[in-house]
Amino acid sequence: MSEDNSKEGQTRSRVTHRIPFGRLALEFVVIVVGVLVALGFDQWMTNIDHRRLVDETLYALAAEIAENTVTLERRMAYHDRILPGLVENQRAAEGGERQSISITGALPEGLGLTPLRSTAWEMAGVTEAVRHFGLPILSTLSLTYSIQESLHEYDRIVSAGIIQPQFFAATDQPGPIIYLGVMLSDVRGREDELGRFYAEALRHVRQQLGDPGAGAVMEVR
Repeated sequence: MSEDNSKEGQTRSRVTHRIPFGRLALEFVVIVVGVLVALGFDQWMTNIDHRRLVDETLYALAAEIAENTVTLERRMAYHDRILPGLVENQRAAEGGERQSISITGALPEGLGLTPLRSTAWEMAGVTEAVRHFGLPILSTLSLTYSIQESLHEYDRIVSAGIIQPQFFAATDQPGPIIYLGVMLSDVRGREDELGRFYAEALRHVRQQLGDPGAGAVMEVR
């Protein structure tokens, strides 16, 4: 019995010595490290792709905002030229005097829809680049394009209202003239607000990119 126990112990000892625990542990560590390195590299490449997407999107936004700024400034300059005459007509109409400006048959240039682009902003949402924007720049851009859309919507309402036949039906009545002057004054206030947001949004985008000249090519067009 004792001899049997001795043989069994020797067998177990030989089996134990045959299992290379050290080598298995080393292989396990190598595998784990390899997986972690692969995951880290994949995450690193993903971060690079995100950074590239964000930068490309921000450059597109800088160009778009700068271009819209130029368009808005031209529109505002035109409105500033025609507004005094409309205000004078408004005063004449309110006082029952002869109106110096006729608006019969045509919409004054620049009072209709103005092409302020939002393509880069829409693409930022489609590509989900906005998910990687910081909160300050995201909130600034969101407000900027929201105000731009508000101006677009106001333009649509104004255009739909003043091109109606009844608007031009009787220019000897003060209503249309007064409405046109008040409307343009309101438009100018909205344009000023949008212009301030354009400047702030462009400043944020340039800071984020570390490029004070981003969008400058579009600005000088």
